[in-house]
Amino acid sequence: MAEKVIEEHVVHDGGGGGGAMTALVVVLAMLVLLLVLYLTGTLGRMFGHQKHEIDININKPSVVLLQIS
Repeated sequence: MAEKVIEEHVVHDGGGGGGAMTALVVVLAMLVLLLVLYLTGTLGRMFGHQKHEIDININKPSVVLLQIS
């Protein structure tokens, strides 16, 4: 009597959750990049925020000093 050959095909999805870890790493890397750009001021310059100049008048002091004799 002839033997029957049974072939089994098992399909794996490629790692069992590796895609979720990759997505998490990508999102965290983007957040870190945005934080660095924000803290260095580059993010504000990229979107057109202008630096404000401070006008200091040295002829008009803001504190009056009293001379006591």
